[in-house]
Amino acid sequence: MEKKNLRKYSAKGKVLVCGVLLNLLIASLFFILFSPLTAIAKKNGVYHPVAKGVTLYRISLAYKIPITKLMEANGLTSPSALKVGRKIFIPGAKAVLSVAPSLPLSPLEKKDLESSLETEEKPIPSTSVEKEIGKPPWLGKELDIIWPIQGKINSPFGPRRKKLHAGIDIASPSYQEVKAAMDGEVILSIKSRTGYGNVVVLRHDLGYTSIYGHMNVIIAKDGEAVRQGQAIGGVGSTGKSTGPHLHFELRHDGRPIDPLPILPMTIEDLLEKAAKR
Repeated sequence: MEKKNLRKYSAKGKVLVCGVLLNLLIASLFFILFSPLTAIAKKNGVYHPVAKGVTLYRISLAYKIPITKLMEANGLTSPSALKVGRKIFIPGAKAVLSVAPSLPLSPLEKKDLESSLETEEKPIPSTSVEKEIGKPPWLGKELDIIWPIQGKINSPFGPRRKKLHAGIDIASPSYQEVKAAMDGEVILSIKSRTGYGNVVVLRHDLGYTSIYGHMNVIIAKDGEAVRQGQAIGGVGSTGKSTGPHLHFELRHDGRPIDPLPILPMTIEDLLEKAAKR
C-alpha cells in the first residue's frame, strides 16, 4: 500500500515539475518577444513611403545612408526596384524626413552637357580650378569613391596637345565591366559615334558628376539610381578613340578636376611608395 502511494505521489511530482517548467518556458518566450528591449530594437528605424519621382539615391542622401545598406535592409536586388507607395525601412533613423524627387535635366542643361561631350580636350583655363575657388573642392571632405575599372593610365588629366585633357584614360580589354565610382543617379546615357562615344553621366552629392566614355555596352538608363560598384556598362572604343579604354572624368559644379588625388591608391602606388622609403 505504501509503495502504491509513493508511486502515486512520485507521478504527481513529475507532472507538477513538468508543468512548472512549461510555464517558465512560456514566460521566457513571452518576455523575449514582448520585452521593452525587443520593442526598442524593432523600432530602431522608420518606414519611408516612396512618393512619385523619389529614387533610392534621393532617399539615401536625405537619411545619409549608403544605397547598399538600404538595399540590404529592404531585400532589394536593384536600386531602381522601387514602386510608388512602397514603404522603405530606414535603419537607425529617428523620424521620417522629406525627400525631394529626382529631377531630369532641363532641355538647356541636357544640350550643354551633350555639347561638352563632343571632345575630351577642352581649352586650357587661364587660372586653375584650385586657384579660382581657393582650395580643391574635396579638401576636408573624404569622398567615398572607387576605381571604375582597374588598369594602366594611358593618358592622365592635364595638358595634351596644347589643350586640357579633362579626365584620365584607363587601358582595358573590350567589354570589361565598368562600375559606378560612387552612389548616384543617371542623368545622361547616350550612344554616339563621335566625341566620348557611348557615354554615361552620373550625378552625385556635393556638386559632383562622373563621366564614363567610349563604352561598347551601356547598361544604365536615364533616371535610374545606381549604387557604388554597380555595373553601368562595358569598356569599348566608340567615338573618337584609338583603342579599347575607359575615359573617366570627374567634374565639380561642371568643371573638370583631376580624379587621381581623390581615387584610392592602387597596389602599384602602394608598392612605389614603399620602395621610396
